[in-house]
Amino acid sequence: MSYKLQCLSKHFAPLPRHWFRSSFDNKKGETVNLVTKLVISILFLLITSLSYASNAVTVNCTDKASNLKKILSCYQEKTFIISTFKKYPLSLTVAEIIKSAYSKLGMQVEIRYLPGKRSLHYSNSGHADAELFRIKGIGNKFHNLIPIPVVLMEIETIAYAKRNDIAINGWASLKPYKIGFLRGFKKAEINTRGMQVYFAEQMSSLFALLVKGRVDLVIESRLGGKYSLDPEVHIEIKPLDPPIEKFEVFHYLHRTNKSLVAELTKVLLQMEASGEIRNIIETMIEGDFKPLL
Repeated sequence: MSYKLQCLSKHFAPLPRHWFRSSFDNKKGETVNLVTKLVISILFLLITSLSYASNAVTVNCTDKASNLKKILSCYQEKTFIISTFKKYPLSLTVAEIIKSAYSKLGMQVEIRYLPGKRSLHYSNSGHADAELFRIKGIGNKFHNLIPIPVVLMEIETIAYAKRNDIAINGWASLKPYKIGFLRGFKKAEINTRGMQVYFAEQMSSLFALLVKGRVDLVIESRLGGKYSLDPEVHIEIKPLDPPIEKFEVFHYLHRTNKSLVAELTKVLLQMEASGEIRNIIETMIEGDFKPLL
């Protein structure tokens, strides 16, 4: 049996056997009936295929065009889905940078805010077109994510505490203490293996644990911690200096969108050179995040 016939037989396998009886069984009218039913079957398969296609979440333009102009035109016709952590100052700040970059390519984006760990699996599996930001090297574990090689922000990782007798000197200095941080904060997960750690989905929950004495330290970016602290409730909580670490974050595309890497890199480099990225960060830091959270 030829390859095409094998494919057809697989598609029609679930259909009733009597639809495919030889016309020799009943020569009068059987051939017409068989052709009619084959046409109906093919139409059914086409409708089903279109239904599945309409439910697709992410953009797939690389199969439709071979040159950049056509590829961008395809992307501009759809909404580009980007996943990230739940809404908090850091994710909201980077979102403004990335939305500006895609707008320069004529593209519309939708940011989906999810728990950190779920966001990574969501983007890596292709349910999103991109991951808003992650640390360098995250693609080594999540192989479908391709980094855009432009630094979006340099982040200071800070320990917050009620106690004033804790000396911070890198990640190793945290080992004697009970530590809390957001679930999906990969940098913290990697560097606190073997330590006493507690996870939460919201910064407010972590600071509540700190107030109650259930953790000794809460780990967060300086920006995120600053806007999550309520000065009326968290009077005793202070950031400890120096920072535990400083690190850079990058935007990641799902590999199906690799045709955008060069153009998006070019746009972000231009934004960096013009000072636009720095201006966005400063504007967000000086503003009020509460209406956005």
